[in-house]
Amino acid sequence: MATDASEIIEYPIVKYNDLTIDPLYRDLRRRGPIKIKLPYGEPCWLATRYEDVKTAYGDRRFGKALGVGRDTPRMYPNKIDDPTLLANMDPPEHARLRRLTAGAFLPAQIRGMRGWIEGLVDELLDDLAAHAHRDFVPCVALMLPIRVIAGILGLPESDVPSFHGWVDEMLSIESDMDTRLRALAKMREALRGLIADRRKRSTDDLLSIMVHARDDDDRLTEDELVSLSQSLVLAGFETTAAQLGSTVYTLMTRRDLWQELLDDRALMPVALEELWRWIPSFRHGMPMIRWTSEDVELSGGVVIPAGEPVLPEHQVANRDDSVFPHASELDFHRVDPQPHLALGWGAHHCLGARLAHLEIEVTLEKLLDRFPSLELAVAAEDVKWSPSTFLRSPAELPLTW
Repeated sequence: MATDASEIIEYPIVKYNDLTIDPLYRDLRRRGPIKIKLPYGEPCWLATRYEDVKTAYGDRRFGKALGVGRDTPRMYPNKIDDPTLLANMDPPEHARLRRLTAGAFLPAQIRGMRGWIEGLVDELLDDLAAHAHRDFVPCVALMLPIRVIAGILGLPESDVPSFHGWVDEMLSIESDMDTRLRALAKMREALRGLIADRRKRSTDDLLSIMVHARDDDDRLTEDELVSLSQSLVLAGFETTAAQLGSTVYTLMTRRDLWQELLDDRALMPVALEELWRWIPSFRHGMPMIRWTSEDVELSGGVVIPAGEPVLPEHQVANRDDSVFPHASELDFHRVDPQPHLALGWGAHHCLGARLAHLEIEVTLEKLLDRFPSLELAVAAEDVKWSPSTFLRSPAELPLTW
């Protein structure tokens, strides 16, 4: 079937800060792949069906590296065009860098972190209980992931507030281009300083492992070392923080689900996967762009020509009723559900997925144990939402019990 690019739709069609997915996106999914135009960059194809998004994420005919140097479709004027970033690489280069860090995120390693993470969560919940405002976001959601990834990398605890601030400046809608670039430069300068310190004094953290891979085995360049460290900070912090905040918000505004977990902890594994599937963490149109290396046929016989960009909207695909019955509903009793796409698929599946899962699991278990009567201290409609450039999550979540 020949593609018809005569109709190009301005995208995103509807913008939300909260967790709403407008019914219009269900209509788009029924249409299959269409041509869209984001505010900046060249037109691209939009994939919204589960199988199409899974293909765009996992099929080797779709890649990231082809986009370097192109006018990438995007929501904001600035674009990240650094070929040393893990997010801009394809196999085998992508696999080479992932292997350097994969050992820190193996299932056995993650399981071994449970006790440490439980201690961190207890400490943060003590802090939450001591604060008059009892705001879950600054006390827990934003603090746990940055402290965990800092501990794994070996960032000094005294540097955590600085890294936290730089991430906020880089990702905030309210930041102009100069502010974002300054924050990026400061983060990279700090990482270069820590790398230089590891060369003088080796430790047992992930940063030291990567430094040795650079210096002793020549498995990555100096720029790749800095970019990989930067990517781990960004990926290990913001996405998990957003999911933590949105998870608690969702359970507080759906008290029947909170009660289900209180009554039956055995539901937790399915509940966590269902929450990842259902919660739309990303704003529509965020830069998950893939590029075709050859002609690829997607659903409905639509052929995406070689060298064209495709935007996989995984959060719309995660509501595909042909894959997830009554997909718009949260159901902690799904039987043999298909894997969700919230953390990607294939070569670019989130390296820290198990870690993020453990952080959220431990936090929920501790909340259920310590604060079974937990509820929002404000009306749901009064919850303020994050000014992040690409993530949707509460900016404030005051609680009471």
